[in-house]
Amino acid sequence: MTNKILNSYEDNGYVLIKNFIKSDDFNLICENFKKDTLIEFNKLEKNIGGNLMGNLNIYPGTYGKNIFDLLDKKKLYDLIEKITKKKFHDFDIISGGNLNFQFKFNQHFHTDSKFHNSFLIINIATENVDEKNGPLELVPGTHKTKLPYWKFIFKKPKKKISMERGDILIRTSNLWHRGTKNSSNESRLLLNFILKDKISERPNYDFLNNSKLQIFNNLFKSNISGSVRENFYTRLSYFYVLFRLVRSFFSDKHFH
Repeated sequence: MTNKILNSYEDNGYVLIKNFIKSDDFNLICENFKKDTLIEFNKLEKNIGGNLMGNLNIYPGTYGKNIFDLLDKKKLYDLIEKITKKKFHDFDIISGGNLNFQFKFNQHFHTDSKFHNSFLIINIATENVDEKNGPLELVPGTHKTKLPYWKFIFKKPKKKISMERGDILIRTSNLWHRGTKNSSNESRLLLNFILKDKISERPNYDFLNNSKLQIFNNLFKSNISGSVRENFYTRLSYFYVLFRLVRSFFSDKHFH
């Protein structure tokens, strides 16, 4: 089974593992995580960057630790060590996530890092993610070669990732992907852990800081310039694609 997972990751740049977390405690934590996230969301000023797009960044606070504690550490550590060829304690962990709320816009395809500075992302489904409520859409295999945007647009196939609560998705940050439009009647919440090479002798896990759950800008700043850029990104998306296409002939910038 482990070899199959490794082969899938190496070929595609990601692997989806079903039913990784199964417990009544997990279900309760997920329900409270969603409830508290929506409470914080309702407190926000609506000019926050990402509000028009419909996708905001989450810092889960103590929910990050609560969910990390429920992971099968032996299985997880073994997977990560085989994928990265490094020990799990060689990584710092940054916890996060995103809230995708309804009737907004698709993201544009991008990577989360430069090609040669990749890191590992573990997405954890804290609720079911289906075709309608904003699944990640990935382009398998695009992590293997550095692609300018003008080459990427011809890449196929693209795959939307449906998940059930307790599934995990392990992916590399230089894999092309996007968040998709949520056309359901409810917002969709997704947790992630980012693994980066540790910068100190001891690894740092940011969820041990007992910080409060917070919601942040996603891609765009909460100012006039950010608002203009977000409108260009969403409402004028065809012009944005054309802009990226032209720029890609002169630059290798393709993340976000």
